[in-house]
Amino acid sequence: MPAKRSHHISSRDVEILDFISRFGVVPRSAADTWAGTARTVSRSRERRLRNDNLIRVERGFGELGPFLLATKLGLKASGRRELSTARLSLAALSHDTVVAGLAARLERQGHRLLSEREILAHERAAGDRSLSAQLPGDRFHRADLIRLDPEGGPGEAIEVELSTKGAARLDELLRGWRRAVIDRRISRVTYHCAPRTLPYVQRAIARTQTDAMVSTTGL
Repeated sequence: MPAKRSHHISSRDVEILDFISRFGVVPRSAADTWAGTARTVSRSRERRLRNDNLIRVERGFGELGPFLLATKLGLKASGRRELSTARLSLAALSHDTVVAGLAARLERQGHRLLSEREILAHERAAGDRSLSAQLPGDRFHRADLIRLDPEGGPGEAIEVELSTKGAARLDELLRGWRRAVIDRRISRVTYHCAPRTLPYVQRAIARTQTDAMVSTTGL
């Protein structure tokens, strides 16, 4: 009797599936970076996961993609039942691509991260916004990533800034993050900025006097 397809899914395949599940919309290049395997090995793994209906593959748009998304069955197989199936948004593709690529590189270096999807799931389970920045009007803002402290202390919030925001909006966010650091929700914040956004963020840090808590780096 022929073996079931699922018998061909390895533990390493499930680890890659978990990365895709955590980040929702993952460009193929980020999955390749995270796996650290040759292109032929990565494409074979992708086919196995797709054939078992654990992921779906969406075509690329311009220079972005193709994109890998975990199915409902894939979320279950990776043990991520707390996460919902992701939806591809054209408006968010550039941001999703950069965040997933940055996360893949950091995790390859040994850092442990929470994706925004995991932050949301954690806060829903806990019943509070313990990892977010509180803004005026009882609003909250989640980071793109949180780098976990290996000693168990507050993690570092990581923001990816690709497009410019108004000065008032940036100042509001930085003041919210300052409160989050003071309240020990997080330890500090790092903005990873595109070249055109870097000076805007740096000026906002100077205006809000948050340089002791917030730093910038280029993408």
